[in-house]
Amino acid sequence: MTAFRRTVVASTIVLALGLTAGCSAAGGSADDPVVLGASLPLTGPLQAFGTSLEVGYQLAVDEINEAGGITVDGVARELALEIQDNASTPETASEQARDLVLESGAVALLGPATPPLSIPVSLAAEQLKVPAIMTITPIQAWKGANPEGWKYAFDAFFDEVQMTDTQFQAADLVETNKKVALFTDLEEDGIVMGGLWADKAESFGYEIVAHEEFPVGNTNFSAQVSEAKASGAEVVIAQVIPPDGIALLREMKAQGYQPEVLFLEKAGNTGGYPQLSDGLADGVLAANWYAEGMGLDREADFIADFAEQTGGVNSDLGTIAYGYSIARILIEAIESAGSLEADAIVAAIAATDGEYPAGSIAFADDHTAALPAVQTQWVGGDQVLVLNAGGDAASSIAVPVPGLQ
Repeated sequence: MTAFRRTVVASTIVLALGLTAGCSAAGGSADDPVVLGASLPLTGPLQAFGTSLEVGYQLAVDEINEAGGITVDGVARELALEIQDNASTPETASEQARDLVLESGAVALLGPATPPLSIPVSLAAEQLKVPAIMTITPIQAWKGANPEGWKYAFDAFFDEVQMTDTQFQAADLVETNKKVALFTDLEEDGIVMGGLWADKAESFGYEIVAHEEFPVGNTNFSAQVSEAKASGAEVVIAQVIPPDGIALLREMKAQGYQPEVLFLEKAGNTGGYPQLSDGLADGVLAANWYAEGMGLDREADFIADFAEQTGGVNSDLGTIAYGYSIARILIEAIESAGSLEADAIVAAIAATDGEYPAGSIAFADDHTAALPAVQTQWVGGDQVLVLNAGGDAASSIAVPVPGLQ
């Protein structure tokens, strides 16, 4: 594929939240390319999401440019993608979103992934009054950051209300004692999902016998694992960032804690996770947004084009497909609006209704497009579909967790 273009600009200007896009030369002249901006985690613990989104975003931009660009105010113009590395830091993501609009002239923003990064970028877009589309950002956590409702920002991803059913539905595919240990961090994802799992367990016939909560960046899980093991839980559901997930797996292995099934959300959506964890994550399950057999638009093409690059059919490949999809939605909205006027682009995004590699996307009045989560299990470099979007078995689950044996 075409080598992607990356522009990393160190921002040295502290900008007040009240500044608007009117302060910048957004859009430039008719001879200039139309700039789209993205603050991405190209380094740090969320790097896998950022580098995959970059590939998807650039692919969409390259396709449009190769086809002649877009027409704005009756003039054909190329697109340019400006990217900055936020190093997985929320404060940096917020600052870069402003810099991309006010300094680099971006007319719209593409999101960085996960609520801790996507929320500050979305808030900046609201303050700047520029269109922005997020993905790889669970909907409830994103919505909760702005109770008054988003006007310029959009989010296309799974809804945690549906996603938090899938762990219990998948656990039903194997025999366990239905005792569950939860491990949830204190970021937005962990708080929202942890609460939903705790509320739902009984209705699915499960009992929460341990709920371990901890700050992001925790490296010592000895006490939490000891408590979970003592509880006798044969089902473990965790929501952690990738490095914390590896620390958790190492402690479980050290203590000989071998649950029948282990769901490692967020961490388990990192490409090559079994290899990164020295094999401990082999057999770990994770809710997913992409897997072979889902029947998504251009599924075979994306697998053929990117599976080798991502080390298999896994969440990294899915993140490329999702990044491509929201970039296409944004580009098509600019084309449909026929101008770079923010409100016209927002209206065109809101009218989206089509099939993309991420699935069927149409935004609700609250600017969200809920896409179904499925369940997958790590087998080598692939995340194999075990529970489809309808909640039915797609393949058998290997138990107990092979990597912890």
